[in-house]
Amino acid sequence: MRTITKIILGATLLFLIIGVASATDIIDIFQAPSSLHALGTSSYVDEQGHNIMIVEYSDDNYDLWFENDTEAGYVAQKYNDTCYIGADDENDCYILEIVEKEGTKYIIGSWTPNGVDDAKIIQNNLEEFNKLNNLNPLEV
Repeated sequence: MRTITKIILGATLLFLIIGVASATDIIDIFQAPSSLHALGTSSYVDEQGHNIMIVEYSDDNYDLWFENDTEAGYVAQKYNDTCYIGADDENDCYILEIVEKEGTKYIIGSWTPNGVDDAKIIQNNLEEFNKLNNLNPLEV
């Protein structure tokens, strides 16, 4: 491979890496329950796979998380005025809510790969998360 080709290839890879790194902003303004540890990706997880994930609210993210997608194999339905519950065909189940902190809205998801038997655990994780961060879920 010629030197100029190597330089162009290296520069292209460098720009790609920088672009991906800057596009994935980690949201670190929240505290997680002590049973969960940070993954460094705006998510927290425990040893059993229970997880809290945080994404900044947008219409696209709302459509992605709060709407049914039978092709992807998951359903979500409104549970009450402040949260949705959902499940997929791989035994995952989750609770979703929208919160606001420091003037920005976020979608918070608490989920488990262990099925509905762990629903109380993910509910407790979400309630503790909200208490730690002084959050009140918004109406959805």
